[in-house]
Amino acid sequence: MNKTEMLKLFVLIERVYPGFRIKNDIVHYYFGLCQDMDFKLAMDCIKEHIRRSPYPPSIHYIAANSLGNKYTPISFEACTWHEEYILTNDIS
Repeated sequence: MNKTEMLKLFVLIERVYPGFRIKNDIVHYYFGLCQDMDFKLAMDCIKEHIRRSPYPPSIHYIAANSLGNKYTPISFEACTWHEEYILTNDIS
């Protein structure tokens, strides 16, 4: 996925979930994680999530459903949970 495709995903999430806001530092951080994701799979995952949940999807949820066989959800979570925790604390 390229940066333009990733921004399309973020804009969709932001329009559907008013509490979700795109910030430049988040875009730059997540772009490194999203490069390996398939855009169509990620978009389908987000659309399905929108139908079922009043809350925005997590990057873990999107990655687990759009990375194909590269990573299992558990291995992706193990690699990124600490980085995501640090990022959310730095932003708030």
